[in-house]
Amino acid sequence: MAVLLESFRDGVKTITLNRPKKKNALNREMYLRIAEIFNEDAKNDEIVVTILTGVGDYFTSGNDLSSASITLDPDEAIKPVEDMVQAFINYPKLIICVVNGIAIGIGATIITLCDIVYASDKAAFDTPFLKLGLCVEGTSSLNFPLILGRSLASEVLFLNRRLTAQEALHYGLVSRIIPHNDINRYINDLHKYGKLAVGTVKRNKAAIMANFRQQFTECNKRELGVLKECVTSEDFANSMAQWFASRSKL
Repeated sequence: MAVLLESFRDGVKTITLNRPKKKNALNREMYLRIAEIFNEDAKNDEIVVTILTGVGDYFTSGNDLSSASITLDPDEAIKPVEDMVQAFINYPKLIICVVNGIAIGIGATIITLCDIVYASDKAAFDTPFLKLGLCVEGTSSLNFPLILGRSLASEVLFLNRRLTAQEALHYGLVSRIIPHNDINRYINDLHKYGKLAVGTVKRNKAAIMANFRQQFTECNKRELGVLKECVTSEDFANSMAQWFASRSKL
């Protein structure tokens, strides 16, 4: 079964995370392929809009901690994450994220690099980085304080406060809430934006991103540098031991 579903129609590319039994957790293969898709599609002007969503009750549960990639050399394990985040930063056309369910870790942070974010009324946003001995990622160390304000961002990122879809709307993390049963219809309706003139889309996005691209790029590198320190730390080793022990009891 394909872990990513891709479709293209009427100027719109749709990427769907498709590991429902694993709560759409992102493994090395998915990081690499998502980066590849965005980098390839950046050069294809038949694509005006890219929609990112997921299958099932989860948008994504974040990094697949059960994946073999966590046993790799830290540089080798982290590079695909850095490259995927950078591919979002560099993408010259519209990215619309439709958060179909619970978003954890990088699933909650990567949405801030999308141009527009819609969320199911069943969505929630959860960032258990400190609990796992990890580091903020997906440029959240910059974007969460910008969007949420520093105090709430710190509560979310450090203390693992979960945001409901309604809270995410209130604080500007998402722009609209969609009734869960209407998600597929709503995604279908978004295809009308594939008729926008791609040149105009790219010029307008470039004008906005000129204010942020360098900051986002530097933030991505800085966060992943700290993440490398985290995954080689005793804190992370202890957190993983506790996590695997809790999983063995299920």
